[in-house]
Amino acid sequence: MSCASESPSGRTLLEFIARRWPAFAGPTAPTREALQAIVDAHGARWRLVDPKSLRTRVGPGGGVDNYETALAKGELPTRDGSWHDAFNVLAFLSWPLAKAALHARTLLRQDERRRIQQRQRGREEDALALIDEVVLVFSGPAGLIARFEHARVAGDLEQMDAAIRAGVRVRCFGHALLEHLALDRPVVTAGVWAIALGPDEHDDEVFARQIAAGHFASPRFSPGVPWPHAVVLSWLLA
Repeated sequence: MSCASESPSGRTLLEFIARRWPAFAGPTAPTREALQAIVDAHGARWRLVDPKSLRTRVGPGGGVDNYETALAKGELPTRDGSWHDAFNVLAFLSWPLAKAALHARTLLRQDERRRIQQRQRGREEDALALIDEVVLVFSGPAGLIARFEHARVAGDLEQMDAAIRAGVRVRCFGHALLEHLALDRPVVTAGVWAIALGPDEHDDEVFARQIAAGHFASPRFSPGVPWPHAVVLSWLLA
């Protein structure tokens, strides 16, 4: 990708997304039908369904079907005209392995809580929810990731930028961050997860393995980075 301006805005990133997926170019979120067409064209297996339909279906253990159990059946609950859900669909297409691992791990934890009749979700589920919503993934060679992490802990955005320009890849995993741009909300903090990649490794594959292995026993995505921020947004457009 090439940056569209010296100081990219949230709108710059949304315009970049719309160039790839024209259904995202309008003032309102794409319909479920338009999103299904994107999914089908991508060759993904997901069938988008109305979340309301889950209320009348019986899930595991005799309870009502939920989001995770629907995903296990190849269905992706998606509201019509919702920016949040529309960007979630793109996350499933961009991170097929990691998203599948995340929701499979969440369902595993839900099943465990159901067996012991525990209603409150645990720390791992909290961590997985944060990944799903608000995390940016940084990946690259171990040396550059160490350099980036040192700058991140120091809160040095300039040095983080230098590490990224040297070869760290930045991708958005948390779909709520993109919804944040579409709705023009105030600045928040995006969580950060950094992955050191070996030769021929891919961020989606490694992230999926980490999630499936229970690597996220609790939330640990701080210190984060400001979102939106011109420098941070430029990383996603580089």
